[in-house]
Amino acid sequence: MTQPTIESTAPTAARRPRRSLRDQWSDLRARVDALPRAQRLASYALLALLAWVAADELLWAPARAWAAQSERIEQALDRGAGRAAAVTVDLRRSVATFGPVDPPGPAATGREALARAIDGVMRRNKVAGYSYETRVGQRVKDPDAAALGAAVDRLQAEVKFEIAAEALPRLVAELEADPVIDGVTSIRIEKNDQARKLGVQATIESWVLSAGGRSAR
Repeated sequence: MTQPTIESTAPTAARRPRRSLRDQWSDLRARVDALPRAQRLASYALLALLAWVAADELLWAPARAWAAQSERIEQALDRGAGRAAAVTVDLRRSVATFGPVDPPGPAATGREALARAIDGVMRRNKVAGYSYETRVGQRVKDPDAAALGAAVDRLQAEVKFEIAAEALPRLVAELEADPVIDGVTSIRIEKNDQARKLGVQATIESWVLSAGGRSAR
């Protein structure tokens, strides 16, 4: 036996055509014009204030930031141009030997990057059981660092380990060559006759952009 089909007789809701922005603006303007004079003037004042705030946030604030940054870069370039006469043969040789210098990275990732770099060098040189502590050292006092927009902090790692005497120069050279590491600033060595190794305490430094900006410290 065939079941009867039931068809709905409810009217289908008609979709309203999407209005253009021009029609919406015309409707809004008509509503504002229909308001009393005092409310109409207040509405115009509110719209003007909103337009000014939007322009300040989207246009003028970035323009001021770009202008300040360009001014800092221009000052750094002027100082660099003034130092051009002081470029010596030794300095040119150093540039050719060490190559370009990478700018400091953000402080948020600086500690992790420094830890990975040190651990990689230690593993390649088969140094096990080293200790590792980090701290933020003295801020870099260089007027050219202002061109980066933020203060530059010295992230310092105190690393203690034991290594054979003949392997120490190679390890230090690898630390100095790593792009994350800006220098091995101090090395203290104690001879361990019993283990036939050197006990080393090294300060390894990496420069990072301060998370709090120039006024953080």
